Amino acid sequence: MAFGVAVLGTGRIGGSYIDVVKKTPGADIKVVAEPGKDAAARWRSRHPGVDFVSDYREALERDDVDVVIGTLPHWLHYQAALDAAAAGTHIFMEKPLAAWAWQAEEMLAAARESGIKLMTAHTQRYFPAVKAMKDVVDRGDLGSVIMVYDMWHKPYVPYKRPEWMLDRERGGGMGQMDGTHQIDRLLWILGKEVATVSARQGQFTFPKSEHPAIDCDDTGMYFIRWKSGVVATVSRIAWERGATEYGGDWFFTRGMARFRLPYGGGDAPGLFIADTADGTWRRESVPARNSLVDEFTDFIESLERGDSDTPIPQVHGLNVLKVLEATEASARTGREVDLDS
Repeated sequence: MAFGVAVLGTGRIGGSYIDVVKKTPGADIKVVAEPGKDAAARWRSRHPGVDFVSDYREALERDDVDVVIGTLPHWLHYQAALDAAAAGTHIFMEKPLAAWAWQAEEMLAAARESGIKLMTAHTQRYFPAVKAMKDVVDRGDLGSVIMVYDMWHKPYVPYKRPEWMLDRERGGGMGQMDGTHQIDRLLWILGKEVATVSARQGQFTFPKSEHPAIDCDDTGMYFIRWKSGVVATVSRIAWERGATEYGGDWFFTRGMARFRLPYGGGDAPGLFIADTADGTWRRESVPARNSLVDEFTDFIESLERGDSDTPIPQVHGLNVLKVLEATEASARTGREVDLDS
């Protein structure tokens, strides 16, 4: 029997999840919740056999909905997850899990109490180039990881974004938008045992003195130290003028590797290895995949098996937010933050 699925919200990538569900074995799209009349009409015309409602709570009341996909604005994740847990539906929540770590803790507690699964959709770990980098690390062909440089430099264009994305209190800011992706990738590959975090971040490319409507960060640099001794620098900037660079450089005891991801320009996507004495890069073959379908299929299959946890561990979304908030605390105080304290 297929799991009945409701998609909550069609903004940004939300609407694409309708096709994702249709391509996922064991899942059946039942209803889409979208309050915007124009957006609802646009997606309804593409999917005439799918029901549409204006309030996500109507979707939660349906007997044929077993799973919800949350693609709502960040500040709405918290209440939507509590409502979905109370309704007894499994939750596949787009990253970040919530605007704040305390909200994520309450969401996870509600899921445990209701006996449902709540997974954060950190889709970038399903990107083929990122998976290939994890394979390099896990195989150990290049020896042990010494340090990592993860970067995402991209155009900002803030006034084409929804208003909430420019307000940190509602989960806006590029730390939430991009930093959580970068933290997720590092925690997935290097492990969750982070010891300390130092950071500088703020509103630099569109300063508040000139852009009072913006109240969130656009730029940040983190220095993260793992208990193992491995260190990583995270560099991110949403620029007004600049160039796009998106990926990670990894340094090992017996070589180097780097991956690049597509984002409106920059280097061609792929995985590159440098493991010889001649100082050159070798491009590795990376297969093309539909990462959204791969991730949601993993989630549905785990529900079918009755796994005790989800493919991305349920607590992972909270761990990402804890590191993110440590970067904000370090930037605010000018001090290193100890995550063990």
